[in-house]
Formats: sequence, structure tokens, C-alpha cells
Amino acid sequence: MKERQEDVKKIFAKHFSERIIDISPCGNHELKRNLVYKVVLENSHYIIKFYYKPNKRVREINAVPIIEEFNELKIVNYGITDDGIEWMIYNFLDGWLLDQIYDDLDLDQLRYIFYEIGKRTAKLHNITTFDYFGDVQKDKQSLLSQYHTFVVDDCERLIDNLHKQNLHEIDTISNSIEKLRNEFVNIRELKFGRYTHRDLDGRNILIKISPEKGMQLNGFLDFEKTVINNEYMDIIGFYRRYFLKEPKLIAHFFKGYEEVLPVDDTFNLELRFNLYKTGIDICSWSLDVSKNYFESTLAYLKELERIDPLLEELYYKK
Repeated sequence: MKERQEDVKKIFAKHFSERIIDISPCGNHELKRNLVYKVVLENSHYIIKFYYKPNKRVREINAVPIIEEFNELKIVNYGITDDGIEWMIYNFLDGWLLDQIYDDLDLDQLRYIFYEIGKRTAKLHNITTFDYFGDVQKDKQSLLSQYHTFVVDDCERLIDNLHKQNLHEIDTISNSIEKLRNEFVNIRELKFGRYTHRDLDGRNILIKISPEKGMQLNGFLDFEKTVINNEYMDIIGFYRRYFLKEPKLIAHFFKGYEEVLPVDDTFNLELRFNLYKTGIDICSWSLDVSKNYFESTLAYLKELERIDPLLEELYYKK
């Protein structure tokens, strides 16, 4: 994957009259999924992303404009490079990624932020409902009645991927696999499909801090995985990253969420299944991409097994 600074210069020379002052990489270039740059012009800033996997950009083109009413991210322009790589330019949003400042925030600040995150997450989920689940392309959409079978088959695919890797850690993961399979009976009956971000955590949540207004949620970022699915999977991401370590945030998240959209009893019913599936999913592919990510997810599964008998204490409570 080659760097794209020269392409950035060509694209901005064509579409903008201002002179480029600086081009700097941002995002997770080491994961080799896409390349993202901050571009500073004489009087304005932008973000440009180059996509190296199919279907990513079309999902953002579909999702970003319909949430502009409550999310500041906007698409400015998009196109294809001379060698066939898709690109997109966004407005630049000022602020800190939540993960950059998380450890510096006290509990009350985190309670406030996750209340706001809960409210905005629900706004994304509440845009509209669909009588199917799947991707934005029609040939990748399925009937809601097929959801349970699809999810079980997908779990078995992930498990097969794990076994094919001959992992030294497979004994540890096998305990989680057994618990996952035991929870197949609790997979939610999906009555509606909803927009689901699928990568919503502190790497993609922007917080703005100013003397005048204090701390504000400034935007959700990176909608390249957004599809029509079980919206509760977005909430599971917060459990994996934050709520297992600090359960006091759970009530504040759901307080904000339910101001927009009610949560039904199926959330708690399939909580154990979704928590294990999330970890097994990441372990099934992450070792080749990032050893640290794989090891941190393995540690998550170990911790999940430890607290499993007490999982009801982490349920959503009305």
C-alpha cells in the first residue's frame, strides 16, 4: 500500500483554489485498510480518505448525508485516482478522539459523555427501519426471517477461521466458543433492520473541549462499515471497550439512548451471546493485522469468562 501524498496534491489542485500548506497522515495506517490524511489549506482544513477494500466508500456515501442533522461530519467530494483507488474528502472536525483523552476524564465527565453518546447512537438507530438486514447493495440483503440462520452460520465461519490458524491460544478460545454455541438459542428475533455503525468506539468518537462550552460530543466518524443490521451490536462495542471495566457508565448510556429509542428485553437476553461473538470475531482475523489487537481481545475473552457468572449485574435496567 503506497503512500498517497502526491495524489492528495493532484486532487486538491483540481478541486480547490487554495494553496496546500501541509499534508499529514492520520488514522490507523498500520492496519493497511485505508489511508487517511489531514490537509491544511490556506484558510481551511479537510480530511481525505483512500479506500483499499470494496464497498467501504459506498457505505459512507449512503450513511453520512442522512445523519447530517445531528452529526457534523459531511462529504465534500469524492472520486477515483488514476490507478483506480476510491477517495473521499470530508470536512475537518476539531477535537480529541475519545480514546485519546479517556484516561484523563473523571467518572462524572465520563458519565456525561456516555449519556450524550447513548443519545446520538439512538438517533443513528432511529433514522428509519427496514424489512431486511444486510448491506447497501440489494444482492447482499436478506429477509429478517433468515437472521438467526445467518448469524449462526457466520459464527461457525468465524470458528472455522480460528481453527485454520493453528493458534497456540486455541484452548483458551475454545472455552469461549463453547459458551457462544450454548447461546445460539438466545439470538434475537430481528423484527426490523436498523442502521448499525459496527465500529463505534473511542477511535471514532470526537470530543470537543473549549473554555466557553466545556466538553461536547462533536461527532461520530468512519461509517465505512455501516449496514442494516441488529442495532444492539453497536452497544456491545461499548461494553467490550468500556462498560465491563466501568459498569457505572451503563445506566448513563442507556438514559441518553432511551430518550430517543426504547430498548427491549431482547438486549439482555442476547447480551452474553453478543459479547462472546464480538471477541471471537476479532480473534478470527486480527492476528495477521495487529498482534496487540489480537492479544487485547484474547484478554477480553478471558475477562469475560471470569465475570460470566455475574453477567446479570451488567444488564440494562429500566
